[in-house]
Amino acid sequence: MDAAGLRQEFEKQIKDADSKIEAAEKQLKGLQEYRLKLQGGMETLELLDPKEETSTPPETPAPPAE
Repeated sequence: MDAAGLRQEFEKQIKDADSKIEAAEKQLKGLQEYRLKLQGGMETLELLDPKEETSTPPETPAPPAE
């Protein structure tokens, strides 16, 4: 293959790579938006039903000794 043929093939491959990159960036953006929505859903659930970080009940003071 001569230099002109190689140049043409490389240009074709560059265009192909650019279109694949563009598609991947669109997919990445969509997945990031989906992840953000899921995080928002988790925050909403937390507001509606908060998890207790300390599950031990508070201690009741002992009655005073007489």
